[in-house]
Amino acid sequence: MFELIDAKGLGCGVPVVMAKKALEVHKKIIVLVDDLVNVENLKILGSYLGCNVDISKGHNDCFMVYMMRLDD
Repeated sequence: MFELIDAKGLGCGVPVVMAKKALEVHKKIIVLVDDLVNVENLKILGSYLGCNVDISKGHNDCFMVYMMRLDD
């Protein structure tokens, strides 16, 4: 099951910090963000941490960034 992190409206960098902390505890997370800069930053974080990253566009210009650790 995915852990949901609502990071909509938060400034640049904050969703990345939230995602990194969540991935320390959970294997799978979904981060909700509302701008492309945060999407790109989360993709970079996922790559750095060795995660699978998938992105889908939701309602009201919201993006859902699915991240799954591959360390197991």
